[in-house]
Amino acid sequence: MKLVRWLVIICVVLLLVYGASPYFSFWRFTAAARARDAAAISERVDFPAIRASLKRQMVARFANQTSSHKRWINLGPTLIDAIIDAYVTPEGIAALLSNPEALKNLKAPREFHFELGKNASLSKGRYAFFTGPRSFVVDRDGIKLSFHFTASGWQLYDVDLGLTEAKH
Repeated sequence: MKLVRWLVIICVVLLLVYGASPYFSFWRFTAAARARDAAAISERVDFPAIRASLKRQMVARFANQTSSHKRWINLGPTLIDAIIDAYVTPEGIAALLSNPEALKNLKAPREFHFELGKNASLSKGRYAFFTGPRSFVVDRDGIKLSFHFTASGWQLYDVDLGLTEAKH
């Protein structure tokens, strides 16, 4: 009977630790962004997945408005790739979290001022919850940050900026 009790206690503790781990990981991610620690940000971001996500959003945003232009058909994908490459870096990710309008207004990451001082908080979120056993979403000022659990811990793999909802 004691063995069963200990096994239940161990399982409950492990579930509590797992349940708290994405919140702690998000806090570490925001601390790395505030400190502009490129190495720490790189550890916590799946850059190929972020690149694909942002590219999909940019194509969806501009495809409806520019699909009839011949120049867009030839040049559009190249421009989108160049824009995405500029933002899918540790500095670019921190810039997007600091100022989500930067990509919507197509500013270069080095063209705007970071607001990540002591008073600014990346951890301000409207909600954060599990969307599956290995996935977690944080909504911060309209940006949806999706994390998934990997062998190395929780990693950011999707940033939904709501670009397809933007109206021009």
